[in-house]
Amino acid sequence: MGRALFFLVFSLGLLGGSCGRKESEERIQLPPTPVLSIRSNWAVVRSPFLRIRDEPFEKAKVLVHLRRGSILEILSRTEKKETLDTETSYWYQVNYEGLRGWAFGAYLEILDTKTRAEAFARTLQ
Repeated sequence: MGRALFFLVFSLGLLGGSCGRKESEERIQLPPTPVLSIRSNWAVVRSPFLRIRDEPFEKAKVLVHLRRGSILEILSRTEKKETLDTETSYWYQVNYEGLRGWAFGAYLEILDTKTRAEAFARTLQ
C-alpha cells in the first residue's frame, strides 16, 4: 500500500507541476516583407516588333521577335532601370506561349489583368 500511495502522490506531483508551468510564448520577429515590385502580371507589345532576349541586356541573344499586340505574362523585372537609345525602363522577364525571355519595358503596355491585356491588344490591331 505504501508503494502505491507513493506512486500516486508522485504522479499527482508530476501532473500538478507540469500543469502549473506556463509555456513561454516565443515571438519571432521577421524582417519586413518588401513590397512586390510588380503589381501587373501582363503586358502587350506596343512596338511593331519586339525582341525577346535570353538575358536582360541589349547585346543578349535574341530568342524570338514578337509583333505588336502580342500578350506576355510578366514573371519578374530587373531592380534598376536602364536606358536604351532614348528610352528608360526596366527589363521584364516574360513568358510567351511557354517561351521565357526578357523584354525591354519601354516597348510594352503593362496591365494588371489578362482580360485588360486582351482588350488593349484588340485596340492595336
